[in-house]
Amino acid sequence: MANQSLRQSEIDSLQYIASMTNELVQMAEASRFPMISYLLGMAYAEAFDVLRGARPARHIQLSGNPLHSKMPGKDSHVQPRRA
Repeated sequence: MANQSLRQSEIDSLQYIASMTNELVQMAEASRFPMISYLLGMAYAEAFDVLRGARPARHIQLSGNPLHSKMPGKDSHVQPRRA
């Protein structure tokens, strides 16, 4: 059963994310990168679970994600990692 609280654009995004992460899991497994494979698998599982309604859709702003830095000048103390 699809998650009824999602807009069509969110469903489309989740389906794309699930599809792409599934492909990336397969690539990581073929290249023998178990940790990357595991993490991508978790992203796939989360997207799939939200789609089928097993988990609630959480609408979290990107500013709440520690991997995304805040807008410059907004007291941002999180610096992006450099390769």
